[in-house]
Amino acid sequence: MLPEIYREGNLPFEVVDKKPVTFILGDNMEYLRWCKKNMMFKYFHVGIVDPPYGISVGDMNLGSTQEQKKAKKYEMGEWDHEVPTQEYWELLWYCCRNLVIWGGNYFTNEIGKADIPSGRCFIFWDKLQGYRMMAHGELALTTFDKNAVKIEHSRGHLTKEDGDRRHPTMKPVYLYDYIHLHFVDKMQRVLDTHGGSHTHAIAAGKNNVNLTIIERQKSYHDDGVKNYIEQIEFKPRLF
Repeated sequence: MLPEIYREGNLPFEVVDKKPVTFILGDNMEYLRWCKKNMMFKYFHVGIVDPPYGISVGDMNLGSTQEQKKAKKYEMGEWDHEVPTQEYWELLWYCCRNLVIWGGNYFTNEIGKADIPSGRCFIFWDKLQGYRMMAHGELALTTFDKNAVKIEHSRGHLTKEDGDRRHPTMKPVYLYDYIHLHFVDKMQRVLDTHGGSHTHAIAAGKNNVNLTIIERQKSYHDDGVKNYIEQIEFKPRLF
């Protein structure tokens, strides 16, 4: 059953209900503006987002290994040419009580202008990449008053629950499992404005997290919903 806020119809986006995850195909700015119009102030307990870093990853040659050099089955896209606007950050903070922002080090000026508080906790994902040319890890800024943490997990080590690579900056399900365990309480509502590979949705399905996840590119949205169904709804259960 859809969350109550989506039941009135006439929505400016397509909604797919796969409890506990709500998938939205549409523009995240339209969604955030709709939330403000409907006075959803601090409706989401946590916003866990991975916005474009503005480094044009779609133009990069990411095939540094033999496996990555195989023909890609996903679109690289042109979504990473610019970082989100100040309006995005202001609306996101309007809707969410706390934030976890992947790549937060790319957005410090914009976050500051939106008056989002800087929590003392940050998350460092150590990709265990050794001395490769790519970055050794990624940083997530948060608004939480907790100790900083490091997550060690190879970027190239995708498991069966991750599924096939569906996005050029795909993050493993394990990262979102960790964030749900340490930053999301039971029954809380979570928002993700940049679905991408939708590994976040798989983690939410596993952990029974009430997630709303948005993606505007139909190919990413469709692949995300398909993989969620395969990994969560069709997964054999022992009991």
